[in-house]
Amino acid sequence: MSSNSRPDVRFAVVVLALLVVAAAAVAGPAPARPEARRAGVAAPPAVDESTAVAQALVWDVRALYGGLDNWERMDGFRYYVTYTIPGPEGAPVRTWTEVHHVWLHGAPRARIDVEEDSTIVIVSGDTTRVFRGGAWVGAADTTVIAAARDQALDLLWSSQLPRNLVNPAIRTRLRGPTARGEPFTARFHYDRPGLGRPEGTVLDVTFAPPTYAMRRLHWYDPRTRGWYLLELADDKSRYDWTWAERRTLHASNAAGEPGPVVWTAVVQDLQIEPAMPAAVLAPVGSAGVVPAPADTTRTR
Repeated sequence: MSSNSRPDVRFAVVVLALLVVAAAAVAGPAPARPEARRAGVAAPPAVDESTAVAQALVWDVRALYGGLDNWERMDGFRYYVTYTIPGPEGAPVRTWTEVHHVWLHGAPRARIDVEEDSTIVIVSGDTTRVFRGGAWVGAADTTVIAAARDQALDLLWSSQLPRNLVNPAIRTRLRGPTARGEPFTARFHYDRPGLGRPEGTVLDVTFAPPTYAMRRLHWYDPRTRGWYLLELADDKSRYDWTWAERRTLHASNAAGEPGPVVWTAVVQDLQIEPAMPAAVLAPVGSAGVVPAPADTTRTR
């Protein structure tokens, strides 16, 4: 996360763990909602019939990402991810490794460590801490603080996938017909604030047999005004939890055609934690910066 890695690579890392998790086995999509039945509560209402149909399929897949009880027992993840930016004929231009600590519940909490240059990004609730160039960044450097916070919050959002897609406030559509044994793609429109994504984001997620894991994520990000395509492969599993070990991020177009490779990434040593080490959120010598409502910062 050196300064020459932004803005393009900074945005690329926005999807850094898209997806930390991938679905466990499912015979095929169906509109029933077993997770809601097991919990003894009704599924949340959808805003329209098309959204209801699309989210019913996603609900079934979501229920198999560790299951409801397993999800509640997980405090978070920690893992290594190694990125490579390819050059001509695939020769690496740059490779770097990050260590991620991600909390799944409660207030936003995440830490990103870049091994090559000792950069640290920490978000704990409203407080953001950034260590770059051998020193903790002060509140006056609002650009660095804002970019780092966006990166960590995007990581947190991606770690909730696909559970956070089943939200009746997100306008959702199936792209094309669905059939048992065939892939299906759902499009999610983030066309209002407060949904966890920048307003104007469009996200297509393709779930593919035989497991109905997520295999492609294709999205438009209004911050960069660009389309991106993330391909996921090589599932690994631990404690009945599955994740895609290899990811390839492409520049794309609105039709979802893959363009040049932005980076490839390999996730290693993923650990599922029942109790995350809270001490990593407050390293010695750090000073928290809290974003104010008017997009300014102040020291706390």
